[in-house]
Amino acid sequence: MTATGVTVPAQRPAPLPAPERRGRTEVADRVVTKIACCAAREVPEVREVHQRARPWARASDCEVHGGRATVRLNVSVAYPAPLHAVAARLREHVIRRVAYQTGVEVSRLDITMTDLGGDLP
Repeated sequence: MTATGVTVPAQRPAPLPAPERRGRTEVADRVVTKIACCAAREVPEVREVHQRARPWARASDCEVHGGRATVRLNVSVAYPAPLHAVAARLREHVIRRVAYQTGVEVSRLDITMTDLGGDLP
């Protein structure tokens, strides 16, 4: 107690409600597609990820339903990379990256290798 009055300790803020009661977060298909394309570019043997449609192939895209996503990627790969090994590495990396950044589980990842070009790094 001081000469002028009573010192009151700082009041605690009211606790936040549980996370499931605060609302929900939705991740758009477009966002998951962009994250998947960026993650695919991080794989060294991938030369290009086609986000727009080419005359002979569909564009890379994604469909999100709840907490699961189906992703389709169209990529160009460096020559002479072993395609099965590149696909396995690409699949693992994209699935891990999308889950880490969005919390969305990639239940299916279709990879179409549309072109070979460039040299291995």
